[in-house]
Amino acid sequence: MPNLSDDSLVETIRLYRETLIAIRQLYITSGSLIRDSYGWLADEKAGNAASLADQMDDLHQGLVMKIYATAIPSLRADTMHQRQLGRATLEHIWGTTVMGTQLRQAVDWLIQESENFRWQDLVRPFAEIPPLRDRWGELEALVVRAATLIATADGDQSTSDNQLLSEMRQQLERLAGRAPEKFVADAKPSRDAIVWLREEAERLRKGTAAATSQEKRKTPQGEPQNRQSEHNLPRMQSSATAESPSPAKQQQPPADNRTPEERLADAKKKLDELIGLTTIKESIQTLTNFLKLERLRAAEELPTTRPSLHMSFVGNPGTGKTSVARIVAEIYGALGVLEKGHLVETDRSGLVAEYAGQTGPKTNAKVDEALDGVLFIDEAYSLIDESGQDQYGREAIQTLLKRMEDQRDRLVVILAGYTDEMHKMIRSNPGLSSRVGTTLEFVDYSPEELCRIFGLISAKAKYELPTQSRRRLLRGFTYLYATRDRHFGNGRTARNSFERSVKRLANRLSMMTEVSRELLTTLQPEDIEIDGVTPAYLEELAKEPGHIRVTCPVTHKPMVIDDAFMGTEVKSEHCDTSFIADWGMPVLLTGEVISDRAKGQTDFQTGPINPTH
Repeated sequence: MPNLSDDSLVETIRLYRETLIAIRQLYITSGSLIRDSYGWLADEKAGNAASLADQMDDLHQGLVMKIYATAIPSLRADTMHQRQLGRATLEHIWGTTVMGTQLRQAVDWLIQESENFRWQDLVRPFAEIPPLRDRWGELEALVVRAATLIATADGDQSTSDNQLLSEMRQQLERLAGRAPEKFVADAKPSRDAIVWLREEAERLRKGTAAATSQEKRKTPQGEPQNRQSEHNLPRMQSSATAESPSPAKQQQPPADNRTPEERLADAKKKLDELIGLTTIKESIQTLTNFLKLERLRAAEELPTTRPSLHMSFVGNPGTGKTSVARIVAEIYGALGVLEKGHLVETDRSGLVAEYAGQTGPKTNAKVDEALDGVLFIDEAYSLIDESGQDQYGREAIQTLLKRMEDQRDRLVVILAGYTDEMHKMIRSNPGLSSRVGTTLEFVDYSPEELCRIFGLISAKAKYELPTQSRRRLLRGFTYLYATRDRHFGNGRTARNSFERSVKRLANRLSMMTEVSRELLTTLQPEDIEIDGVTPAYLEELAKEPGHIRVTCPVTHKPMVIDDAFMGTEVKSEHCDTSFIADWGMPVLLTGEVISDRAKGQTDFQTGPINPTH
């Protein structure tokens, strides 16, 4: 059996630690995203909303334990390599070094305790809470990488290792498959999942002191080799120690002490970091400047104008409407236009009841939840039936219109949906047309922007994209863009493509006996899979020569280069600056001849036959 050299083992452990840190960061930031997405969490009965990040942190600890226990080929970590990765896992959870006899005992405890955890519980927030669903691909990629590092720690990837990894991936795919593509933001499963998250985090946290004291008794010296405060030691609890007292929480999240200026700067930074959306960003900046002006005039006791802040966001799915709505809420909160500046997401099902007399109260309850913040209604056009027979939908609209007018100083409503349907809805209802003061159109992402979204997700998950992988991505997304219809997935297509590509990488690595860091962190051309284009056809597209338009970062002037230079350093033709041409917009040079199969990339009126079958 091949063995890793000391240097290789050190590198494996380093990458494993990085992966665990990335998982923790994903869970913590997801907790913050949940907090910002649900107004009802501010209710005292719901508990401390700010603690959700900590509760997700608790849940991530169960996940990394489960990954470790699943990826080793037996119920004991018998090899030195597996024990070293077990130590890294324990140090990640406990925050203290574990060595010697204590290490073996602690690893055994970790494996046994992990038997009490179920995959479906550990990843449930990402499957059932809508704001987190788009992060599933990133989560799956990190889980697969961590498990692969453990299974191949000794330098040998056996048949049993491959079977373990395959079963784990299949389990995750089944869990992902249970979740519908479209979520209702305020559906009962979302609330149940958040309530469950609180209870599960509390359960995981309770046995910390007990597990700590248990390990102390097993240690010959009677104490851990590196003394730490109780709250830095394990949070996971076995049934044998459930009666022991629980320690204090590791650390309460700090209160938001940012000044309004800092909150506004943070919100604008989030907006600037979004891919594309140039026109949207300009419109929101203009609105922000106007509101700042009115605030300054009010401070000088000058006359002010308060326009209607209710908006309509129109465009195809996956174009960033919800993300922008969340940022708009933050901006309004920072400017003092809204006291809280939170976002409440809903759709028809959150406003319309099933029985007569219940729609009004249900709509009012949702508005109450959004008071002092923004109410975002997706597919708002579904509230109005063209036949005029939908009395429940009409009741919801009338209730909403009254609240939009009566509490316009405490409520901003954003109606979202397909462009044509939304325009028709607003024009057909005088009450809406008089109250919705701004309409922002979210256009489809360009091929280059789709590539940038894919690249951003890849970078977060620590994946590299060599030039040929970038070429394949650009060709595939360009074809999809050229042949798109109103149901084009936009950003979701990029995220789905990333998930598919990582799965192809995992399948390819399962056939290898040795796995290096480079293999684990590089999406090769053969790994790239575009949602909606077959791999065989994608390979054919990538065979064609091509060019892209890039922009010099100094002069801001465009230049055209061969797309074989994507991802490499190029020299500007306008100055002496060299820069990385990470992505670019595909162009067809004058007089250039291309084959029929490549026309789908540049001639948006022509496309190849059956590329998706």
